[in-house]
This record gives sequence, structure tokens and C-alpha cells, in this order.
Amino acid sequence: MKGRPVADTADPAAPDGADGDPSGPVLAIRNLTIGYGTGAPSVRGVDLSVRSGEIVGLIGESGSGKSSVALGCLGLLPKAAEVTADELTICGTDVLAADERTLTRMRGDSVAMVFQDAMGALDPSMRIGNQIAEVVTRHRGVKRAEARAVVRELLDKVGVPEPDRRARQYPHQLSGGLRQRAAVALALAGDPALLLADEPTTALDVTVQAGILELFRTVRDEFGVGIVLISHDIGVIAQTADRVAVMLDGEIVEHGGVEEVLLEPKTEYTRMLLRSVPHLDRPRDEPESRPVAGKPLYVVDDVSRTYRSRGRLIHAVQGVSLDVREGEVLGVVGESGSGKSTLAKMLVHLERPDSGRLTMSEPGHRAGGSGGGRAGRLRRRVQMVFQHPAGSLNPRLRVGTSVREPLAASDTGAKAAAERVREVLREVGLPEDSAARLPDEFSGGQKQRIAIARAIVGDPRVVVLDEPTSALDVSVQAQVLDLLSKIQRAENLTYVFISHDLAVVRAISDRVAVMYAGRLVELADAASLFEAPAHWYTRELLAAMPSPDPRDRPERPERRPRAGQAESGQAESGQGEEAAAPAGCAFASRCPAAEDNCRTVRPEPVELEPGRVVACHHPAGMEGR
Repeated sequence: MKGRPVADTADPAAPDGADGDPSGPVLAIRNLTIGYGTGAPSVRGVDLSVRSGEIVGLIGESGSGKSSVALGCLGLLPKAAEVTADELTICGTDVLAADERTLTRMRGDSVAMVFQDAMGALDPSMRIGNQIAEVVTRHRGVKRAEARAVVRELLDKVGVPEPDRRARQYPHQLSGGLRQRAAVALALAGDPALLLADEPTTALDVTVQAGILELFRTVRDEFGVGIVLISHDIGVIAQTADRVAVMLDGEIVEHGGVEEVLLEPKTEYTRMLLRSVPHLDRPRDEPESRPVAGKPLYVVDDVSRTYRSRGRLIHAVQGVSLDVREGEVLGVVGESGSGKSTLAKMLVHLERPDSGRLTMSEPGHRAGGSGGGRAGRLRRRVQMVFQHPAGSLNPRLRVGTSVREPLAASDTGAKAAAERVREVLREVGLPEDSAARLPDEFSGGQKQRIAIARAIVGDPRVVVLDEPTSALDVSVQAQVLDLLSKIQRAENLTYVFISHDLAVVRAISDRVAVMYAGRLVELADAASLFEAPAHWYTRELLAAMPSPDPRDRPERPERRPRAGQAESGQAESGQGEEAAAPAGCAFASRCPAAEDNCRTVRPEPVELEPGRVVACHHPAGMEGR
């Protein structure tokens, strides 16, 4: 089969001995093909190499073959896979010719992998230190008594604070960022020359992600490890990789230096990927037909929600007040544990607040009030789209049945319901036969379209979208955002859009609410907030966003969170907990402008200027006001 021509920009494959490296690459791949049965190969003619001390980014959409290449390097593809290559070597070991014993020794000694889901990669029944020590003793030949010091050193080098205490903990006791750092320490425990990182930051908050990206640069520079960084996030690659390879339908269509590929792409596919990336400096497109946001439609007044876990109170949402205006998109941003999703669940009445009021302009509804009828009416007027559509769709129900379910609570007849289902499926751009198919027959982007169709089928007034694009490729993400904007205009909808991706929020939102540790810390129109953030936490979020321009790489350490700072600073032991400063500002321990009163007096939200609310004693940019 003849493949696509590959666009070479600079130093494309870095062959053996390139750039004066006498030892050759730690990974050398020539003409790698992976197939299953009689179908077309999923990977075709891939050439790739990695030298010690460099990061090679591998980008492309889901299904492009990125993960198959990584698993092929480890010899972990399914037995049904047919793998051929002119060369596939790791540190001189021929992977295809090696027996199982050689491959087992190679995994850890020469190559290791960091997976997207650190929780799934770590053994939940073993302490972190014991897991790392097991690899150290097996691959380094270190005695058990000496392994403890090696474990401590590894945890310290990857930026895990209090390494002795963390080594005694189980994976579930660590925050997402600290778990990923522990997973990197586990991968480095065998002292490998090559690290394969498959979407290692996809599930992380932007501040935690920034710390992990800095960690990979540290591993490259201080350990001299060669890294293959697989991601669909162009910003992650731009801020981390030295060279880039772009994959499409199992082939590498472009490769070269990171600046050449991302700033001067040679193929239309790479240009399309780059056009799809949302930018912080690009405001929302404003079509002429878009209605202007009107009066408050949904009012959240001093709402709080507290949980009890192991005898400890966890303040998920604390005294949040805001309004959602008719016809607008209100973005809600913040790290994990900030209370975003708990607020979303209260908005759709999946959670009942402990105190406060939720009021919709017609009809009113008291938060936490009784009465199934009121709750039912509210749910018909407020619908939700979840982050993982596959988990929110019943795999045994056909799509048409799932989409029709919200209509069961209304007086819609069977014929009218069937017509409405067909109408919304057309509106979200799905094929005519979609209603008769099962969810597993659709791609991730199509499943999210199904979830959107189900949310709008009952003619709601408000749709709450909880991380609706975080699991999608950049091009699919752009399509879903465009779809949401079109549906908003066609259905006259109001959105509450929750995300930790600030560039996505900028692309779609009219106003933005920023949450931290269960509290609202800033609320403003999108342009004002992104151009001149007033709360120091908002500034930290914006500074941590990875730019898709490789020329924007941070040069000064102060521009990035210190190793482990963001992860240990956020509430890793409980969502929204304020253990560091219970009487003052929860952000005080991380704030560069914190003073004594910040640690003792909690700042209340104050309207600094029309439309801008900030909860900060010393807001940024307001010194002369």
C-alpha cells in the first residue's frame, strides 16, 4: 500500500549517529506496520527515532495510531496484531526478535511507560513506596534495605513533597498531580533510557499539568532520558517537545523540529489541527444572529454544600452567589476540588444544597425545598451534558430510546416524540440511521453529540455542560464548540459551561466565574477577566495554560508553579477543604501578594466595578483605584 508523502521540515527522523551522537538513538523505528486480520493496517510505514536527552512529541487525533506505536515498542500489542518493521530497536535490543524473557527485562531496564490514568497504573492495594521499591530491587539489583533511600530520592527528584510520608501512602490518598508524579517515579525506578508517556496530562488541571510538563523537561535534562510524549493537546507538545511527528490514519504525515512543524506546517492536516486550537488571546466569535444576554434567568443565592467523610467535614461549595442571564454562556473554571461539578449538580437538582436558594425566573424553586413536582419541573427546564458521554449513555439502549427518555416526563405523544428525536439528531449532525444504533457504534465526538441531543430534546431553558470537550481531540472539540453555539442560537438556550481549559472557556463564554476551594473568587465578563484578571488565582490559572506557540516556552522558573506546589496547595485530602487557612483566604498559601490579613480574615466577594466581582483583599491591577 502506498502511503501519504511525509512532510520533512527539520531533522526529520534523526537517524543513527545524528547530531554527533556516537551511541545512536535509544529508539529506532523504520517502516513499522501494525495490522489486524484482513483489514487495512492501523499503523503503516512509520519511521521514528529518539535520542537520549530529547523529547519527541507524537500528535494526532484518536485512532491515528499513536498509542499502537507505543505499545508496539513495548511488545504489548494483542496477540492478534501482525507487526512488521525493517527496524524496531530499543537501546540496541530488537523488539520483534526478542523472546518474552528479554522483553520482560527490557521493560524497566531500558524502557518504561507513563499512562494517562495514573490511578489505573498504580496498584491500589500497595503503598507508593513499596511499588517503587519493587521495581528498584528487580531492575537495579539493589537490596531491599537500600531501596528505601532510592525510593526517597526518586520521589524527591520528581517533585513529590514530603517523600517519606508520601511513600507510606496509598494511591487514593494522593491528589491527581501527585499520583502522576508517583507514576513517573515508578517508571524511572528501573533507570530506563527511554520513557513512553501516553497522554500523561489529559486528566489534570491546568496548574497541575504545568508542573508535570516541567517535570518531563527535568527528566530529560537531569536524567538524560529520551521521551516519546503522546498527546492530542498541541499546547502540551509546543511547550515540551524538541521534535514533533504528526500522525494521521496510521501514518506519519509530517515531522521535524517543534518550531518548524507548529509555526510553518507543510501539510493541510497539520494546519487544520492548528486552526482548531482555541487561544486565550482570541475572544469568542460573535455572529450577528446571536441574541444579547438578557435578565437573570437562574439565580444562585448563598448556596453551600458540605459532605462528611471519615468523620471530617468537606466544604464542597461555600456561600456561592451568582446569576445566570437569559441567552448567555456563563463559564465556570477552577481546579479539581474547587466545587465546579458540585455546583453543576445542584443546578440540575442532582444534589440538594444544605443552605441557600436556587431560583428560576419561571417558576421559582427554593434550593433544598421539598416536593417532587417542583424538582421535576426544574429538571425539565435545566438539563445536563456530562464529561464522559459513554458513561452517561446506557450501552444497551438504542440511541433513539436514550434521546427520547426526557420526553417521558412530559405529555408528548409517541408520534410527536419520535419526530422530535429525529429533529434533534439532525440538528446535532448525526446520520439518519443513528436512532436505531447502539452507543458503542459511535466515536467519542458522536457520543457527545448524542448527549447534547438528549439534553435539548425536552426544550430546556438552561443546559449545564460539565467538561463536555475535555476528552475530545482538538479538531473534534472545535466541531462540538461550533455545534453548541449553533444550537444555542437555534433553540434560544442559556449555557453554564464548566471546564478547567481556559482557552475553551474563552472561545465560548460571555462571562466567567472562577472558583477555588468551594468559593467564588472572581466573576466578570470574559474579555475583562482574560485581559486583566483581578484575583491572583485567576492569574495563576492563565499563566499555567500551555501556549500552542513553542516560542512562548517559560524561561523563568517564577512563571511556573514550583515542583509539587500546585498539587500540594490544592485540596488533595478533600474537595474544597481549607486546612491551610481555615479563618482566612484559602489561596493565601499560594498567593504571591498575600499579607497578614489574608491569613486571618476571609475576603468576601465585592463588586470592584460594574459587572466584576472579586473576593480578594489585594486584587491585582487595582492598586491605583
